[in-house]
Amino acid sequence: MFLTIIIIGTVDLTPEPKVLYAFKTQRDVAAWNVFSDASFGGLSKATFHLSESGKLLLPQTAVFSGTYSKEVLEDSKLIRSGYCGINQVRSQPLNLRKYDFLDIRLRGDGNTYLANIRLDQLTGGDEEVWQATLKTSPGAWQDVRLDFRDFVFTFRGRLVTHYAPTSVGMPRHNIISFGITMAASEDMAPGGNFSLELESLRAGAYKLSDAAAARKAYAGYFEFREPRGPAAGGCPAWVGTQLVKRAQGRAPVYCWCTSAWQRPSLPIVSNGDIKAVE
Repeated sequence: MFLTIIIIGTVDLTPEPKVLYAFKTQRDVAAWNVFSDASFGGLSKATFHLSESGKLLLPQTAVFSGTYSKEVLEDSKLIRSGYCGINQVRSQPLNLRKYDFLDIRLRGDGNTYLANIRLDQLTGGDEEVWQATLKTSPGAWQDVRLDFRDFVFTFRGRLVTHYAPTSVGMPRHNIISFGITMAASEDMAPGGNFSLELESLRAGAYKLSDAAAARKAYAGYFEFREPRGPAAGGCPAWVGTQLVKRAQGRAPVYCWCTSAWQRPSLPIVSNGDIKAVE
């Protein structure tokens, strides 16, 4: 007979804002990759560099700028052109499950950009991206809020219409990349300049009433300890700090050691709120 152990802990469902990226040093900027359609025969070009704001005793920022061109040369591999982007690939996945949105401090040019998030899941390729529109006003500093529920799943730049995320939106316990893309739309000129100045990117959570917090937990926001696993001398398969995803009957819980959802052998008590497994 095997004894199943699940340790249930409390979790702060309204955490303080978390700074994900700030562009204060050359090292901060160098961690980001710059790409464009030029890699496939296009004519667009971009750079990402520190601004001069620090020399003016203003908060240090970085500038993503360049020129886009929708021209497609005869010998290129492109079907359409006119895009540039930046991204930062993390060495370890980032867990933002407790957070509801991203706040981006920026100064734009009036163009609409795309915010991109990649997850460590499915095929693991860079063709699967969660995207949200990032609208800017020309010359004005803005705090743009992107709710995770507004991100849509795309494959090779096309919307995957049959993919249906949960009511809480994009999964966010295993984020491996953030990025921003300038993609020229059909109503834009054949070519032109763009400039997007960035100060910081933060994750935040809405302040909730007790009832709303219970619904948030019920909908699938749960907290785990950092995965250790047998290779690191860590926990057996069912030991860890976990919250139940769905408090209905014997709801599945996630085991870091087996990297899979499994059903506990102990019943879960629930009256519409999250309860401990006894």
